[in-house]
Amino acid sequence: MDLPCTEWHEHVEQKWTQLPSDQKKAFSTLSEVDDIFAFGQSLLNRTDLQLLCGLSEGFQVQKEPQNAGKFREQGNLSFRARDYAAAVLHYSKGACHAVQGGEESSLCLANRSAALFHLCLYQDCLEDIRRALDQGYPSHLQQKLLDRKTQCLNRLGQRAQQKEGRINGDAKSISTGHRLPRAYGPGMVTCASPAVAFQFSPDKGRHLLAAKAIAAGEVVLEERAFGCVLIPGGTPVTRPEKDKYKEVRDGGIKTELQHCHHCLRQTVNPVPCQGCSYAWYCGERCQREAWEGHHRWECPVGGELRAAGVLAHLALRVALRAGLEEVQKARDDGANPSPVPVLEPANEKGSEKEAKKEKNSGEGNPVKLLNVPEVSQQGTDAGGDPESWNGTPIQGCDSAGRYHGGSYLCVHHLLPHLSGHKPGLRFLCAVTVATLCLRLREVGPLPAAWGAGTTTGAESGSQSQSLEESRGGIPELSLLGATALRHMLQLRCNAQAVTMLKGTGLSDSAVQSVQEVRVATAIFPTLSLLNHSCSPNTSVSFRTDPSHGVTVTVRATQAIGAGQELLHCYGPHYSRMPVRERQRLLQEQYFFLCQCTACCQELGSEVKVCGAAPRTPKLHCVLCGSTLQGGEDGYVCSRSPCDFQLSQADLEHRLQDLQEQLEQAARLIQRDRPDDALRVLQTASGGAGRFLPETDPMRGELADTWARAHAAVGDWRQAAAQLKRSVVAVRAQYGEESLELGRQLFKLAQLHFNGGEPRPALALIPQARRLLSLHCSPSCEELEELRAMEDCLQGVL
Repeated sequence: MDLPCTEWHEHVEQKWTQLPSDQKKAFSTLSEVDDIFAFGQSLLNRTDLQLLCGLSEGFQVQKEPQNAGKFREQGNLSFRARDYAAAVLHYSKGACHAVQGGEESSLCLANRSAALFHLCLYQDCLEDIRRALDQGYPSHLQQKLLDRKTQCLNRLGQRAQQKEGRINGDAKSISTGHRLPRAYGPGMVTCASPAVAFQFSPDKGRHLLAAKAIAAGEVVLEERAFGCVLIPGGTPVTRPEKDKYKEVRDGGIKTELQHCHHCLRQTVNPVPCQGCSYAWYCGERCQREAWEGHHRWECPVGGELRAAGVLAHLALRVALRAGLEEVQKARDDGANPSPVPVLEPANEKGSEKEAKKEKNSGEGNPVKLLNVPEVSQQGTDAGGDPESWNGTPIQGCDSAGRYHGGSYLCVHHLLPHLSGHKPGLRFLCAVTVATLCLRLREVGPLPAAWGAGTTTGAESGSQSQSLEESRGGIPELSLLGATALRHMLQLRCNAQAVTMLKGTGLSDSAVQSVQEVRVATAIFPTLSLLNHSCSPNTSVSFRTDPSHGVTVTVRATQAIGAGQELLHCYGPHYSRMPVRERQRLLQEQYFFLCQCTACCQELGSEVKVCGAAPRTPKLHCVLCGSTLQGGEDGYVCSRSPCDFQLSQADLEHRLQDLQEQLEQAARLIQRDRPDDALRVLQTASGGAGRFLPETDPMRGELADTWARAHAAVGDWRQAAAQLKRSVVAVRAQYGEESLELGRQLFKLAQLHFNGGEPRPALALIPQARRLLSLHCSPSCEELEELRAMEDCLQGVL
């Protein structure tokens, strides 16, 4: 999904295998991205291009006008069955395939407006009515639309009528505000709080520190993505990797059908691209900005980009946005980096043992900042002449020593880790990008920012131009390719998954389950400066809107003292994965051995266990209930009279059975069969209780699903009783300050509220609010709902 599709991967792998050993050796020693790209480009042949074009046919992106009517008829069937959500989706697909401005397009939009009206989405309905009329909706049918428009305005009231003149298809924007005062002076980060300083050390590289004390819940960084690409399918964050790919193959969560392909905002009435059937947008504004910024060049090669994978797609998009001038400036800057303040340990008498322990961990001793001038809140540059103070040259800073996270300069100077990537992977990336560039050359001119004055074979009529001529004919194309290759290699270590909460299950199910889903891959250059910890002191959340695109907000999840480092989790978290697996994954993808506090503590506990075996789960004897002890062949009862033994194979079989029962119950709830789900859960929970403690994650998941089943039949008190058991497991697994615990307490407050129990609900609301405020925006839906619940309950009491 991130890397190219399997067929292309195998093709390039075979190409690599067939290279003579001297060429492999020569390629493996290349240390410059330009040389690596040139090598891959030199080996291209017509077969490579033909194969990629052939593979693109499996990723349908072209409009098929003959199918627009078929999708509209499917929408009509769903509409008559009163499945209005499904009708909206079918009409949207029809609009994507229809010729823009044609009658079929207007019919799809008009029908979609009717479905939106029944879903009580009156503002979206009005937008579709306007679009249908603009695209020539048949005059003899227009009165229906005008009547529906009147009904919408009546439902929305006078306020909506006043706003109608401003309805232009753009999504409603959530203002980002300016909650962070701008930081000035050397060593400061312009998109971070003034309490954050930019630093460098040989052990940690570039990183961020607290220049002064930071309170828990405080926003320390807000940054817009320099570029992002929607992930086809979408995958649950907590699902094992093998299951994620199965979900995509089976249809996935279809994020590309739910989100704007430019700003990622969720939309129910998308505006389709005029050139392809794949890309659609939350409004005309995003459609226009995407077309001007990158999509006009991506649109003809959309299938090839999907075959090449998300990382290649995002790498090319970043290069297209940057343009030739910015790329050349960034390349020139590499020879003359700007200085920032140096640092020294706050406790210089610390033992050598302690220093070694913290080396490369991302969690070193507190440091004090040297040569950091007072931060000006009035907008004057307090840094003065950068040559007048003792600083350390660091790439990515401007001439005043400040780090501008939104600039291409910062993106360019993220490390591509050439020596870390295996030669075969570098070769795959080089050939992939080179083939994409060749395909771009065939379909049209380069963007103006990349030398559009150079005509292509397609424009000049030289369709018979040889591949060899096209490979070397345009220096700008080679620079574009080398730039995209640099970013593709960077993204292997610096890409950030954009995640959002999504409801699962059928739209008409009595209860909706929510899970965190990865919807896009983005590049945030400042966020990439944060070092990893398996037990971080920050958390991230994302906001999307047409005005500001995709924005990441980083909050402190605990108090951070002056001089302490800001730490971010790259994915492997101590609460979700054992230490050995975390270290392996981090070593494979990020090329470092994690020695954070969590890893050191877990490794220390392993040493204390006899035989240095991996830490074993806490299990109970199914005969007497005593604790089981881990042994070489499995587990044995700790109570001497009892001779119960549990092999590793038997344990895995029991856990697999429980997992299957859990998934069966979840499916039954989604199909609105909660009574059947309760019977399955009764059996599963009885079996789990015999050998798993209450704090085990499986017990917690079973209790959570059981609560959903009770809620589906309106038994709110039983649902709350089960969810309390889930809270116990979630607290044990994720900790007292975790977002996961905050969400469970939020759900428990909802159940008490629905069950008419105001006092327990009011007692939980402050706890849930505090935890959610540590991790989420004040305007997030959960916090807004908590405020509404509290206002309602206080009125009752």
